[in-house]
Amino acid sequence: MRRGVNGKWGCIKKMMKTAVSVLQEMMVKSGQVPEYECVSQSGPNHRAMFKYRCSCNKLSVTASARSKKEAKQEVARRMLAELFIHGTPVPAPYARPPSPRSPSPDVPEPPETKALPSTGVAPSTSTVQPDIRSYVALLKELCEQYVMGAPQYELIGDAGLPHQRQFTMSVRLGKHERVASASTKKTAKQLAAEQLYKYLRTNLTRLTQDFVEEDALLRAHEKAMERYVEEKSETIFRPPLNQKIADYHLDKDKLNLGKEALEATTYIEDPVNTLVSVCATMDLDVKSQQVQGDLWIVNVTPSAPPISTAGVDRNEAHASALRYLRRVLERTHLYDAEKDSSLLEL
Repeated sequence: MRRGVNGKWGCIKKMMKTAVSVLQEMMVKSGQVPEYECVSQSGPNHRAMFKYRCSCNKLSVTASARSKKEAKQEVARRMLAELFIHGTPVPAPYARPPSPRSPSPDVPEPPETKALPSTGVAPSTSTVQPDIRSYVALLKELCEQYVMGAPQYELIGDAGLPHQRQFTMSVRLGKHERVASASTKKTAKQLAAEQLYKYLRTNLTRLTQDFVEEDALLRAHEKAMERYVEEKSETIFRPPLNQKIADYHLDKDKLNLGKEALEATTYIEDPVNTLVSVCATMDLDVKSQQVQGDLWIVNVTPSAPPISTAGVDRNEAHASALRYLRRVLERTHLYDAEKDSSLLEL
């Protein structure tokens, strides 16, 4: 059982590698390094096309895309396909010949979609699962490649018994909208995206003839894996465990400044200004307010845990905060002294 689990995760890890990573690993094993070059940039800035060339193993291929990153991935995919044709072992899913760039044949549209005008809304209920292709990903890639905007999805219906739910999803692109229903939200979203995708491909055959579904699905998969890797690689802040919770917001220098300022003042005469001046040395803010009758509340921020004291008048509330602050600083000083002495004993 354990062997099967390891084998499954091994396949998943291989699938997570991008074309650039796979090509780099293959060439390094043979003592080579693939060379990438951006050979041209065409079109206006908002619709720029970048053309990349990749050379390795005495082969050279080119590819174009809307961004340099996508163009580099596309040319790496084509290089892997060329290597596969020339007999070089290439790992899945890149072990396949390059996709032809010929015009796509006309795909007949489903009857429930073809009978509608372009702006019509036709809910279709189906319990049949869509095929293995992700039409949500295909529609997204199609819209990105031809700059048609982003499709908008919305849950517009939820009916039925708890064990027989029917969800209705709509997808809108400009003035075009399609609606579909299914027993799950995911399936309903796929069915709606499938209708709109097939409608666009049928009516924009000439303009979208260079759109290859296999490459689009591969690009979508690589983008998802890159987002997963980026999110996983984000560093999470972890405070040092040898630091007191009450001191997370301060460093040792600020604590020393606060101690010196507190020792140099007599807060009995003017506790309000004394508290403000001492906290200012440690970049802390003091806020006070009268809440009810003669009761005053003083808040010192930012601190962890928060410092809040109360008094029968304004001076008493500030004096209480000063007393608490003095105890905290003295306790921190004792803690530092004990730590230094323990280090000396070692």
